Amino acid sequence: MNIVVSANNNEEILIFPVIPRDTSLKNPQENEEFKTVNNGTLNLIGELGLRSINVSSIFPKEKKSWAKAGSVEGIQYVTFFNKWRGKQVPIRLIITLADGSEWVNMAVTVDNFDYSFGKQEDITYSLDMKEYRFIL
Repeated sequence: MNIVVSANNNEEILIFPVIPRDTSLKNPQENEEFKTVNNGTLNLIGELGLRSINVSSIFPKEKKSWAKAGSVEGIQYVTFFNKWRGKQVPIRLIITLADGSEWVNMAVTVDNFDYSFGKQEDITYSLDMKEYRFIL
């Protein structure tokens, strides 16, 4: 599995150094329930909602032999997310599986970015991202 983020049409691209143990994609549908006089409660099928994903792991302080090829120093990830969030620009999230197939490829906003520095100055982080739909 690989996780890649890019911003501003590939102006800046980062490969995550460590893949989280568990990554789940929430894919809601905006269904609506209402009560009727004769049929009880009905469920109307709505539009697909915005997908969301949480990714939590570490960004090592410096390049490690066990990290994914192409990854960079930990602080560069913090700088990337803070920079593009500050510019209010969505980023692209791409997650590929071990066989190379795409699992996720979507523009996202970072709704929450929590991080802290450990003893070795590795950065523990949690990213909450939500699908961004461009207005056409």
